Amino acid sequence: MQSRLGFLQLETVVVTGHDVERIGQEQRLMLQKLEAGLEAHRALLQQLQKQEIESLILLLGKGDLGASEKDPCLEDTRVALLDSIMRWTLDSSSESKHCFCLLGMAGSGKSAIAATIADRLKASRHLGARFHFARNKERNNGVILALARQLASWGDERLQPEIASAIKDEREIAQMRPETQFRKLIQEPLESLESTSPPLVIVLDALDECDPKYVSTLLQLIRNGLAKLPVCVKFFITSRAEPQLLYHFDSEPMKSRRTVHTLTDEDAQVVDGDIGTYFKEKLPEVVGPLLKDPSDWPGEERRRALVLKAQRLFLWATTATRIIADPNMGRDPEKKLARLLSSEHQGHLDAIYGQILGDACPAVIDNDTPDTISLFRNVLGTLVVARAPINICTIASFLDSNESHHKGLSENIRFNVLRYLQAVLIIPGVDIAEPAEDAEPIRFIHTSFIDYLSDTSRCDSRYAINVAEHHERMTIGCFRQMLQLKQNMCNLDPSLLNSEVGDLEQRIQDHIPRGLQYACIHMPAHVSSVPTDNSVVAGLIDDFSKTRLMFWLEGLSLMGRARESVAMATVIEPSRPESHLCHQDHRLQLLPDFSGGVL
Repeated sequence: MQSRLGFLQLETVVVTGHDVERIGQEQRLMLQKLEAGLEAHRALLQQLQKQEIESLILLLGKGDLGASEKDPCLEDTRVALLDSIMRWTLDSSSESKHCFCLLGMAGSGKSAIAATIADRLKASRHLGARFHFARNKERNNGVILALARQLASWGDERLQPEIASAIKDEREIAQMRPETQFRKLIQEPLESLESTSPPLVIVLDALDECDPKYVSTLLQLIRNGLAKLPVCVKFFITSRAEPQLLYHFDSEPMKSRRTVHTLTDEDAQVVDGDIGTYFKEKLPEVVGPLLKDPSDWPGEERRRALVLKAQRLFLWATTATRIIADPNMGRDPEKKLARLLSSEHQGHLDAIYGQILGDACPAVIDNDTPDTISLFRNVLGTLVVARAPINICTIASFLDSNESHHKGLSENIRFNVLRYLQAVLIIPGVDIAEPAEDAEPIRFIHTSFIDYLSDTSRCDSRYAINVAEHHERMTIGCFRQMLQLKQNMCNLDPSLLNSEVGDLEQRIQDHIPRGLQYACIHMPAHVSSVPTDNSVVAGLIDDFSKTRLMFWLEGLSLMGRARESVAMATVIEPSRPESHLCHQDHRLQLLPDFSGGVL
């Protein structure tokens, strides 16, 4: 209010203590609301960032690819060696080596040791990633992406945003060269860790089973990057002592940063004791339903004899146990044990594999099915040369072109061939009367059985597999399967991109049989294994390029495998210049563009 003289006249306001307290409460309430709003905003941002990171990581594909394949060591076995490896994983001193290379022959237990180490590291939160290589499996080439996704999920929490940032910068990194993938997704994120960070171990098992060219690239990338990695980052690698791998292990800068342990150098008495422990625990378990008192079967003396036969090969011990456990190889464990002990060969996988096949083949013949030996060999040959694991129904579809025969043939394969081979094969659904189209695939328990079957100097000629012959048969089978290809097999709306079809996976399963899926994806690999002067295959390629090429490209796109089109062009163009495909320049020009943009 203003006075007559122009001066501002202030009113006197009396503020009580109650008013001060009320105003203070209002201010505090406003501040709390503001802080709550900011906190909610921060939480929302963090949630959005987390979702973005997770969606970016998903672009790397399946994170569990190759993550777990083998059973760990039996409790109270390999104790000293496992303790030694675990001490190395936790050693953060500057003298600690980056790599631990465990070498050993086939069947010596390397994969069981790797599985045990990986399980222990995961339990202690020191496992960065794990990968088990499998022979002739296409997934091996996805090892870098699988390791990166696992590092983002299991490893140090600081790695996830680093890896996500690399993917955000390079959205097509899943299709880039291994060198770029390794540098962006593995090397640079790991370099960001401090040396004082907790140990982080990457487990690579059965490295020798990977394609020689690819494994050479992978080892060179690891070798060249070791010097830049903090001491907390370690690689545990198992392999046979292959010359190519030893070259990398013995070359700098890896040589000065690795420890090598060879299983053959182990104390024989310790290994024999471990195998004895295995027999003592497992044999009473597998004969339990057949004997009145299995508790100590077969007794100390015969256990010692089995240990002597094994000659420090854990694979011999586990295979012998499977023979005794398998009722399809006879229900009398005493007779089966006597046969194992009467063998003249000690610690020789060939002898035990020969016994399995010898027991299985007479059983097949006794069932009096037509062409039983041929069927036996063709089933095993198909499994040996297959580029990915396949199930019983898929085998049948490759062995007989008449679809009406497939059901009966599947049952014949299951009942008369595969059920006798459970000591060397993992066969899901072998006891189910009618094998399902979507059944899990069959797997070899150990690749040494593939080596045995493929070597005519080791394997009986009745069972030996001619690999080249079976690749030709599979190549012909692939082209026969692809006669089913047609335009828009999955009945899609042509106005939609593949990524916009919500039930695309189900449509693929409903409309593209497993055998046809296999043929579309792996035909190039089988073609490349057939001599270039094979006139039958050349004719099939020529007909395929005229009548089915575009349908094949469509099928590959649906399955997210369009890059296989480049593999086909690479296989055919330089090796089969007479092929019609090579003269269809406009078609060949489509391949790189089509492969780079899977919808």
